[in-house]
Amino acid sequence: MRTVVISVGTDHHPFDRVLEWAARAQQQLGVHVVAQRGATAPHCGVESFEYIPAPELEARMRAADAVVCHGGPGTIGLCRSAGQRPIVIPRDPSLGEHVDDHQIRWTAKLARQGEIDLVDSYDELIDQLQVEHRRIPDNTVDVEQSIKAFGTLADALLAGELPRRPFRQRLVFRRTL
Repeated sequence: MRTVVISVGTDHHPFDRVLEWAARAQQQLGVHVVAQRGATAPHCGVESFEYIPAPELEARMRAADAVVCHGGPGTIGLCRSAGQRPIVIPRDPSLGEHVDDHQIRWTAKLARQGEIDLVDSYDELIDQLQVEHRRIPDNTVDVEQSIKAFGTLADALLAGELPRRPFRQRLVFRRTL
């Protein structure tokens, strides 16, 4: 039986839509769903946990056939580090799932870049869950090198050695996210 791992993050807003879709998909496709549900109430028939520690969640994601998540950058990054191309359902503020539309805007950008599979409806979720190979190539990022480069930049910034970008450039950058 195929396994689908779902993570809705830990925001205090419920995300009932995802667990409702998960329960329907479990019945329709005969998959086993395991969900980290945060503030969302348990849903009949879906194995779920309010919180799963990050190392355990990553291990579950790595072993899963598919991973579905909300539009949080941390969760999307965790999916990708687990070798999964995430199926993403952004929280929608008009449904009371978040305070604003930043997840909708962020995930639209990632979808345009080909980093995620963005889902807006139950039917799209079913289509994505039927894709057999959702794995991405091994993450070959050199973590030590990345940490060292970040440290060098942080030291230069704190020492006042990096020029500050003009206000207009900072404003333009914020609008592109």
